[in-house]
Amino acid sequence: MPEKIIDFIKAKEIMADKIARLDVTAKPSVFRIEIKIKPIDLIDWLEVQNSVVKIYGVNQDNTAAIAGIGEALRVHAGKIDDFAYVFKQLRSYLTPQYPYMQWYGGFCFDDSHLDSHWKNFGAYRFVLPRFELARDGNKIIFCCNLIGELLESVREDILKELHCIQVNPKSSKNVFTTFSRKDLPSKEQWNHNISTVLNGIKIGNYKKIVLARKTVLKFSKRVNPFEIFRELYKVTPNSYHFYFQFEGTIFLGASPERLYRRQGRKILSEAIAGTSPRGKTARQDKVYKVRLFNSSKNNLEHQFVVTAIKNRLGPLCVKLHNKQKPQVISIGNGHHLMTPFEGDINGNVSDEDILKTLHPTPAVAGTPQDKALAVVRRLERFSRGWYAGPLGYVGLDWTEFVVGIRSALIKGKEMSVYAGAGIVQGSKSKEEWLEVENKISNFIKVIK
Repeated sequence: MPEKIIDFIKAKEIMADKIARLDVTAKPSVFRIEIKIKPIDLIDWLEVQNSVVKIYGVNQDNTAAIAGIGEALRVHAGKIDDFAYVFKQLRSYLTPQYPYMQWYGGFCFDDSHLDSHWKNFGAYRFVLPRFELARDGNKIIFCCNLIGELLESVREDILKELHCIQVNPKSSKNVFTTFSRKDLPSKEQWNHNISTVLNGIKIGNYKKIVLARKTVLKFSKRVNPFEIFRELYKVTPNSYHFYFQFEGTIFLGASPERLYRRQGRKILSEAIAGTSPRGKTARQDKVYKVRLFNSSKNNLEHQFVVTAIKNRLGPLCVKLHNKQKPQVISIGNGHHLMTPFEGDINGNVSDEDILKTLHPTPAVAGTPQDKALAVVRRLERFSRGWYAGPLGYVGLDWTEFVVGIRSALIKGKEMSVYAGAGIVQGSKSKEEWLEVENKISNFIKVIK
């Protein structure tokens, strides 16, 4: 007889009963309760919950998504001393008994380049949500994660959290207030930075540098991040959408770029670099795609990323394949050159090996890596924080990280939008400014 799928109200009642009856003496000290429920809008549900921690993520084709609130457990720090130490902590709580349990979180771009704006995020932060909704296709499960000794006082607190979960989501109104804008760096400083980079390329100090901009928008009223997120979702199809809210600060975005996905020994990665805007008509759009594909400047920028992934990932793999020529992908307001990679990693290779080898790629830093990072730290007068850092999930025998680009940090009445451009031989300051302007336009669109 098939398992009955129930509505969320009934699921809350069953969840409360299961938590109340859970044997506190049982081992191990990791528990997870899963209940199948009828379809529900995850973003609407997440918005109305009264929790200081909220997490949302959905894949490119919208076939899988999660929404989580609260923290059953957190792993975080202000510095990344060792990727292996981080993953060791995460793995210690994952068990075959609960194959769908996953950690959600991310790492900063560069832990030597953080500021107070990113205090709640730190150099890394991963969370096992207290409660979560997980969607696979049209199937949804309502989950509760319980870690450690389940004392009666703890049980009571969890039941109170469950009782406070809202059942009937309310849609918010898309009303945006007036705002002021400040670009960091200014256009004048940007021109100076580009000139500095191009001179360094000319004399052979490096081959490519990715420079970012931070555009600070200050509103007359407090920003509702979910209004921004919903509208961003509409104008950025075929992207990884993410939302991290930690104690009143929100980092959200729509990234086109996967860093890597590992399933057992199988690994997928991709090089995305080289950009052009979308055309206003189908005919113009096709022209832009052809120009991008044939652009020597964009192909040079793209090839640096392809070569780096080959050189870095290749030694970790038994075999690694990529297409010889890039394809053009169309995402929201831009076209990009993309080369997919697929391979089998060596038996002794771990996620920490992959992550420290791949991040940061020339798509977000430049090449060679050490020199590129030094230039970024010197010229960018703001902290990237989690912008361009690896964001994703870690499961029992699978991991996926995307690159946290096309993103914004929101707190109170202020939203800071981040985007960058790759500078190579042949780059022009005005064109690179316009490229970044096009990338942040998705955020500007949704607030006007």
